[in-house]
Amino acid sequence: MRVYFSHPTFTFRTRTETTCVEIIDEVLDPDEIVNPTEYGLKDDLKSIVHGCDVVVGMAIENKYTFLVWNEMEEGKEHGADIYTIRVKNKENIGELEKGFQEGTKRLSQEETDKFTGELLKQNRSSFLTLLFGNWGRRF
Repeated sequence: MRVYFSHPTFTFRTRTETTCVEIIDEVLDPDEIVNPTEYGLKDDLKSIVHGCDVVVGMAIENKYTFLVWNEMEEGKEHGADIYTIRVKNKENIGELEKGFQEGTKRLSQEETDKFTGELLKQNRSSFLTLLFGNWGRRF
């Protein structure tokens, strides 16, 4: 089984990402976990999503960011099983849940930009933190 892990770019290379990958590995026991962190922002990941049996999307504070829910929908349209992992912060990561979760909002691109900006402002993340990760921050 091949699993695609869709999550916001601000969680790339963080403790949250690592913990979520461990949960996915433990619960689903896949042959491969495809992590977009390994591909960079320039790559078109649609064809990769199409080749996966499962798409796991990360919801932050009961919100799917625009890219995450789009990748989940893309996977669903191509026959993948859908799972959600809800995250409040790096210490509060939920279980893997099947499907899109009721009560979890799907943000537009504009809402995602605003939400991400607010989170990063709250956490005082710098540009270098976005590039290289920071194990001491909220995510």
